[in-house]
Amino acid sequence: MSTNMLTVKKVFILGVCMVLSSLVLGMMMVRTVKKFKSYDDTVKVRGLCEREVPADRVVMRISYGLQDNDFMVLRNSVEEVNNKIIGILKKSGFTNEEIKYSMADYTDRYGNYYYNSDDKIRYRYAADQRINVFTSNVEEVEEVKSKIESELIKEDVIVSIYNSYEYNGLNEIKPSMIAESLENARNAADEFAKNSRSRIGKMRTASQGYFEVENLDENTPQIKKVRVVTTVEYYLK
Repeated sequence: MSTNMLTVKKVFILGVCMVLSSLVLGMMMVRTVKKFKSYDDTVKVRGLCEREVPADRVVMRISYGLQDNDFMVLRNSVEEVNNKIIGILKKSGFTNEEIKYSMADYTDRYGNYYYNSDDKIRYRYAADQRINVFTSNVEEVEEVKSKIESELIKEDVIVSIYNSYEYNGLNEIKPSMIAESLENARNAADEFAKNSRSRIGKMRTASQGYFEVENLDENTPQIKKVRVVTTVEYYLK
């Protein structure tokens, strides 16, 4: 075989090898591009979890006002009303540690900067008293509220009572609520993947929203609604 023929054969074989290498490399590149492109396919979903829980603490704010032209008589009247209210509270089971109050706020209307001697003021002195009850005895609060109002109305004393309900057991239910919100997010992602003819892959990102605690509605502040939303992003296969 001549030298020229050997040279041509070698060149041919080298060319074939180069072509085959290019084809294999091209196929690998296409496969790699598709693989990395699949990482761009994601779905972001939200998982909601809501629960209704009873309030476990309440602050009962009791306030009333009295008036008189004799300051000492007014002070004695305030003390009598205070004793009446505290007596009802203690009889209903509330302790001294739960009942908080300080001296009433007294006003001399004649000493008011804007007072004019021609003004017709029936009572010179006025007193504003506030008594607060901090308790976890939520059920008893509503009952004692009506007792105080009905007893003092007999004394011609109008009492204003406002109850502020709280829920302090959030840390106890946080783990299970987060787990439920994640499960709901996963279910939403699965439904999306099913409709798009794909499958859910690994979790890419996740963020937990703030826990919100609010009254169930304006008529039942003693029942709280706890809410949290978790946002999760999944890869799609």
